Amino acid sequence: MRLSELDRELERADAAGDDRRARVAGAERDSLVAELRTATGLSGHPRRLGDPSERARKAVTSRIREAIARILVVHPDLGAHLRASIRTGTTCAYEPARRVAWRL
Repeated sequence: MRLSELDRELERADAAGDDRRARVAGAERDSLVAELRTATGLSGHPRRLGDPSERARKAVTSRIREAIARILVVHPDLGAHLRASIRTGTTCAYEPARRVAWRL
């Protein structure tokens, strides 16, 4: 809405030869367009802000998956076990299918 108003203001200022008014309207329009670009994601779709706990949950889940992937490279059996045993979501848990006796 404001963007359309600024476009009309620019047209009127240009038609009247009022450079100062055109510069002011142009500067506001450029500022508004820049702000709108930061508020949109890829292809102009609105960004989903989400709540902080959801962003944290996603970040933790991603880091756990990355760590397991790195473990798989150096210790495939352990990586496979962890991938099958670690549950993520609202809470994270280690839940192996059968009891494991760890030797440290």
